[in-house]
Parts: sequence; C-alpha cells; structure tokens
Amino acid sequence: MPTPRVTIAQVAAEAGVSAMTVSNVINERPGASEATRRRVLEVAERLGYTPPPSSRNDKRGGTGLVGVLTLDLTGEYSFEIVRGIAEEIADDERELLLNASLDAIRERERIAFFANGLVDGLLLIAPVLEPATLLEIQSGEFPVVVIDPRRFDLDLPRVTVDNYDGTRAGTQHLLDAGHRRIAYIRGEDDHESTELRYRGYADALRLAGIPPDPALEASSNFNRQGGLHTATHLLTTQRPTAIVAGADPIAFGALDAARKLGLSVPDDLSIVGFDDLPQAAHTVPPLTTVRQPLHDMGRAGTRALLSLIARQPLATDDIRLTPKLIVRATTAPPRREPDA
Repeated sequence: MPTPRVTIAQVAAEAGVSAMTVSNVINERPGASEATRRRVLEVAERLGYTPPPSSRNDKRGGTGLVGVLTLDLTGEYSFEIVRGIAEEIADDERELLLNASLDAIRERERIAFFANGLVDGLLLIAPVLEPATLLEIQSGEFPVVVIDPRRFDLDLPRVTVDNYDGTRAGTQHLLDAGHRRIAYIRGEDDHESTELRYRGYADALRLAGIPPDPALEASSNFNRQGGLHTATHLLTTQRPTAIVAGADPIAFGALDAARKLGLSVPDDLSIVGFDDLPQAAHTVPPLTTVRQPLHDMGRAGTRALLSLIARQPLATDDIRLTPKLIVRATTAPPRREPDA
C-alpha cells in the first residue's frame, strides 16, 4: 500500500507556523524570518514533503490565496460548499480568503477587489452575475469558476448538479409508494435550477399517467418560513398526501406546517426535500431528500480553479455532478386518498 504523501498542514503543525507561512517559504516568497525559513525547510526535508503537482506547475508565483465569494455565509448550503473548498486547497500551497457579497452591487465590487491581485483565482457560489459583472470577468484573464450558477448559459467554467434527475427521482419514490396527489413547492425563479427541478417533478407524474395539477403547485422563498406558509396553504386547501419541496429549507417549513395542523409525518403526509443539508438527518422525523453533493461541488470547483491557476486546460467547462435520493423517515405509503 503506498505511503500517504506528507501534507503542507503536517509541515506547518510540526514547524509551529501557519500553512501560509510554509507556502511562502517553499515558494521562496517574502514574509518569513530567516530563522522561520530554516525551521520550515528543515521540517519539510525531515518529513519528506514535496509540493503537489498543481503547485509545481504554476510558474506565475502568485499570492498563495484563493478567493471565495458567496451571497450568504450564514446557511448550511454555503457552509457545506465552503467546507469542500477548504478541504481541497488544504494541501495545495494556498489558503482561503472568504467574503460575502450580500447583493448584486457589492458582488461586482468584491469581484473587482479580488481580481486586483489580491488572490490567484476566485470561486463564486451561486452568484447573481449581472450582465456588466459577467462581461468584466469574461473580458479579463483572471481565473474564475462558478459553483451552482443561477443560470447555465454562462461562458465560464461551472459546477452544477443534475437538478432534473434529482426531483424526478424524489417524485418517483412517492409514486412507487402509492401517492397520486403529490404537491410541489418550487423555489425562487431567478435560479434556472428551480425550473429544472419542477420539470423533473412534472415529467415523473406524466410518465405515471398523472397530469400535473396547477392547484397542487406553489412557490416559496428558499427558506423555512416560506415553506411553512406555502405548505400550510396547500394542506388546508388541497389536501395532498405528499409534498416535494424544491429545497430542504422549504421541506423543513412543510414539516412545521404538518405539525401545526396536527398531521402525522409520514402517516398523514409524506415529504421529500432537495439538498440533504446536515440538518435534514436530524429533523423529526428525519427528512427523505435528494442529496445535492454540495461538499463535492466545492471540491470539484476548487480542482478546476487550481488547474486554471496552473494554466492547465480543463477537460470540460461544465462539470455536472449526480444527485442521490436519501430515503429516511418522512415518506411512506399514503394512509388514504382524500377527495380531490
């Protein structure tokens, strides 16, 4: 069995310095005292450390930093992607510089700030990317990769998930259990993934011989409160036996609505989400959901960006990952079919 390669984190821990300091020393950049430089080099030699291939292939020097920009740093969605990014760069001679854009105006300002020599490349998580901002990125040579873009016609390297197959699989799971009155709560329409997820739901119904019913379809924000409000309306007016939610926070709100209305999940109502956020395994009952591989999306986007920084061509600009249905305890055969 091959011996695991010594990592930059191990050298940093042994030398009592940061990974960034080790990176500066190995790449002969300023920022470390002579004593620190000697200590790092001695530890690296003693442990048998060698730089990773992407670092050796990057001839431009650079800052040793990778930028990450996301609209929101408070939710589990962004956190899971950033966790994957951090793990991927941990042993690649670089550290993260993380920022939140909050809105389209600040997004443009922060992208320009990052691109002005602050970092070697930038990862954008579900950015707004107004036309002027996109044009500025495309007209330059600054390496940028988009993770979970809001639209898929971007002329930029991007990491996506097969949203259509994900909701189709979740809906098919309910159909296989015997459900026929299956409601759908879609997310915000400024994401193309919203339409793709809806199509997966609608096509699964059609293939089962069930025409989609507009009365069983509703929209929500991508948050728990929106899910609570929308699911409450559907449950009190349409009485579906199951709900497919376009995102886990919406599904969490649907669970709240069922509890508020005295409905038992999954006996009276089945619920399927989309994301598999960490909280999904700990709801009561644990949520059946479509796993969007957020952690893997972060890692894949980072690998692509590091290749661009090293001036290596990408095999594809459209990196698409496969979702997976995770069956837990919020789905079961319907107790009865209510009157339409």
